[in-house]
Amino acid sequence: MKSQRILALVKIQYKSLIRVPTTFFIMLLLPIALTLIFGFAFGSVIIEDTGKSVFEFLVPGLFALSGLFMIIPVASSFSEDREQGLLKRINTTPTTAAEFMGSHLLSNMSMVILQVAIIGLLCFLMGYRPDGAAAGMILAFVFMVIYSLSSIGLGLITATIAKTAKAAGGIAWIFILPQQMFASGLYPLPDSTIVIKMFMPLHYASDALTLLFDGIALSDLRIWGDLIILIIFSVVIVMGGILLFKKYGKA
Repeated sequence: MKSQRILALVKIQYKSLIRVPTTFFIMLLLPIALTLIFGFAFGSVIIEDTGKSVFEFLVPGLFALSGLFMIIPVASSFSEDREQGLLKRINTTPTTAAEFMGSHLLSNMSMVILQVAIIGLLCFLMGYRPDGAAAGMILAFVFMVIYSLSSIGLGLITATIAKTAKAAGGIAWIFILPQQMFASGLYPLPDSTIVIKMFMPLHYASDALTLLFDGIALSDLRIWGDLIILIIFSVVIVMGGILLFKKYGKA
């Protein structure tokens, strides 16, 4: 696996992402828009029991959602590569499948990093101050990077199912909406939904971010339990996505 080939493919992915307005909106502008909307709408609404605003309660979920929406651009990108015959052309070059997949992982994970940085800056400018220490914030960042892997895997699964890039954007919502509704932490839900959330990687990312932003000690086993389960989910999903796409998604 040569780094030069991977970096060249990463540049191609960046150009492709910027060239498609819808993808660019979903990856960057949508999380920013949601943060601004929730910030202005709920920044002054105080929760009596905690003394914090509703916006402060929503911030961990907003961070987690930035990784969830990565499913759409990943699915659309792989579907577009297949439509344009790029995958077949790559098979005739020295570029390996590992290098091609690695370039997608790097480009999309770097976009998640950019999303998190922008959302964090916006939240700070709107007055949000997490109670966690610097080490906790770094760990929260690690959670987001790991969680983005599961979204990339789900994007690959979507691209395997979809026949076109446009269809991929629609099918992706099958994976997005349930997690957004049940696992983001943006909405108060009854205890009966706990079982549903346990099968969604977003739940573990959102739960851990909430604990870290609330200043819970890093020795708390809930944080590390969330991390272990999230790693398992992400590895299984991304490996499953790669295998399914390699077997059924290149036609």
